[in-house]
Formats: sequence, structure tokens, C-alpha cells
Amino acid sequence: MPPVVSASWSPTTQFPVHRRYRIPRLWQLNLLWILLVFSVVAWRQGTLFTGGLDQVVVLKALLQTAVLCWAILLWMWSETRQPVGARSIALLAIVLALSVIGAMADGNFLASSIIAVRVAMLAVTVLFIMRVYPAHEVLLAMCVGLSAVGIISSGTGLVLGGGGRLAGGIPPLSPNEIALLAGVPALVLFHQALRAQVRWWHVGMLVVLSAILLLSESRTALIAAACTAAGMLLMLRRIPLQTVVAALAALPLVFYLVFLTPVLQNLMAREDSASVMTLNSRTISWSVVLNLPNDSWQRWIGAGLSQKTIAVEGQYWDEQVFDSSWISLLAQTGIIGTLLVALWVLLTVFAALRSERLRSLLLPLLAFVIIRSVMENGLVDAGALFLIFMVLALMMEPASKRAALDWDHAAPLQRNRVKDPPVAMGN
Repeated sequence: MPPVVSASWSPTTQFPVHRRYRIPRLWQLNLLWILLVFSVVAWRQGTLFTGGLDQVVVLKALLQTAVLCWAILLWMWSETRQPVGARSIALLAIVLALSVIGAMADGNFLASSIIAVRVAMLAVTVLFIMRVYPAHEVLLAMCVGLSAVGIISSGTGLVLGGGGRLAGGIPPLSPNEIALLAGVPALVLFHQALRAQVRWWHVGMLVVLSAILLLSESRTALIAAACTAAGMLLMLRRIPLQTVVAALAALPLVFYLVFLTPVLQNLMAREDSASVMTLNSRTISWSVVLNLPNDSWQRWIGAGLSQKTIAVEGQYWDEQVFDSSWISLLAQTGIIGTLLVALWVLLTVFAALRSERLRSLLLPLLAFVIIRSVMENGLVDAGALFLIFMVLALMMEPASKRAALDWDHAAPLQRNRVKDPPVAMGN
């Protein structure tokens, strides 16, 4: 007699779908991250959210909500729970609460509260995902999501673009956004390639992502990537013979790109190179934020997460975007919120320094994120940079580190995929 499905249901019971029609668990994770990354990248350029609703805002909100619901359902149906700490969520909650209070005082409560809710939803989504899947699988799936969106955007940008810096087509990402999406997975692949723990298609993907990063001509991303790669080399304990052979084979290509093509010259002498010494005019808006009076509430608790521009004087423009996560945090959450985020970053970096299993990978990745955060927005915002930092921070929680994979020896890119657990059935 065939088994009968039990009528009872519990949060650890999966729906009794035939295995032939079920999506493999790692495919679900990869698709989940592709949709999550797609929900936070820019769908249009040159616009800042001010609280109004239109078709793009509604669609992105629906997509992000659907991804969150999917993550919750996966957590409810999962028979296992991965250990994840609560330190990052607690610090983020305080920072978001400060931003909402500051927004109420500044009179832009609606726009800032919506952004705060979106950031909280992203953090909760990542938390539920990491409660279901091991941390190394989440990191690799995040790289799949970043690279998939970045390659699609840059590929369509090459087809639709008109030369110059590589910009996105669909979605219409800026060169700096494309550099972020390509940079993180490229660095993870580079870390594993140094240890000869990759397959041939991983090397091909590394070449593609590196080319996208170079064509973006994002100086901040390239400097951060170079520092990250150098850190990975310094922490390499043993150089495999395959790595030495591959490096020698790549030397002629590197020599050709650096000395026989104008790539490096174009990068350092871009059309806006006249403002390099002033950090592309970033310091103009920075000085306004840094000089806010100490007796103002904006100085201590900020004006909300929707505060992304500030009025400037003595220029031919009236207002300017901050273009720095830390200056943005000062304007949005004040000194108190900025100090809390700085504490969060320092605790994460200190945990990475102490972790023998994760130090060689996560410490350089954190350096990449921190360097970018100095010159780019998004460390605490509904964007890809926040997703990346949130994953790294949760991986560095004390509870998560105890079950962490040793990235120096485990070769997660070459491990056999874990088979789906059997479907829970009754008698």
C-alpha cells in the first residue's frame, strides 16, 4: 500500500511535492539571491527616493516582499537551523530607530521610514537565509546573484552603450555599481584560485568579472580590489604549483594591458580627472556635514535615511550628493548612529582577525567593502553594498564562527552538492 501523506503540519515539515518537481535547494538559494540583488539595484538613474509612489517603487517593494516571504517559508520548512548571532541585528535596529527619530524632527518621516523599513526587511531576509543554509553556501550564492545581475547589466550595456566607461543597460546600473557587483565575486574566485581550488569555468568567470571591473574604470573599486588581492596574497600560506604556472602564463597579458594599451592611462586621466585632487568635488558636501553646529539635533541623531543631498554654497550648483557612506551616516543618523556603525564594523573586522578559518577570505573582503564605503554610499542603505556587509557581519558573529568552513582547505567550489533531504511523510 502506498504511503499516505500526514494531514498534520509543523514548521519543520516540507510540502509533500514529488522530488521530480522540486527545485534543488541550492538552485533555490541562487535564485533567491539573484532576485534579492535585482530588487536593490537601481532600475533607473538620476532619481532619489523622496517618499512618492510610482510603478518602479511599487514593483521593487513587491519583489523585495516576495523574496522575504520566500526566505521565511524556507526557514519554516527547514528541518535544521544554522547558528547565527544577534549582535548585528541589534546594532542595526538602534541605528534605524535613530534615523526615524531624526526624520520625524526634520519633517521627512515618510520617506526615511520607508527606507528604514526596506533596510530592516533586507537584514531580516539575510538572517532567515543564513538560518537555513550554511554560511559558505550563502556567501557563494550571494556571489552568484551579484555576478548574474552584473553580467546581464554590463552585457546589455555593451550592446546598447555608446563607448566610454562601461555602464549598465538592463538594469541601467552606473559604472560604480557594476564594479561592486563584479568585484566581490571576482575576489572570492581569486581567493580560491590562489589555492588551486577552482575548476576551469571558475577561471573563465574570473576573467569575465575582472574584465567588467576594469572596463567600469571605477578608480575606487580598482584600488580597493588591488588592496584586497594584495592582502589575499600576503595571507597565502602555501603557493600551489598550478597557481605559479597560471600566474606565469598570465604575465604576458598583464604586461600587454599595462604597458602596451592605454587602459591604465585612461583610468587615471578620465574626463573628470581635473577634480581628482578634490575627490571629484566630494569634499564640498563633506565639509558642510562636518561643520554642522554641535548644538543641533541633526548633529547627534541626523535627519533620516532619505537625507542623501545637502545644500552647498559658492558653487554653480545648489545641492550635492554626499558620495560617502560615512558622511551620509553623519547626516542621516548623526554622531551617535555613526559611532554605532563604526563599532559594528570594528567588531566585525576584529572577529575576522581572530578567525583562523575565515581570516584569509573575509578580512580582505571587509577591506574592499570599507574602502568603497569611504568613497561611495550604501553601507547602511537598501542597496547591494549593505547586503554584502550584512552577510560578512553575520558570518563573523560568535555563534556563526563556531560552525564556519575553513576556506583555506575545504575548497567549497569543488565540493559535491549536498543532496536534498527527504520529504517528510507520514505513515
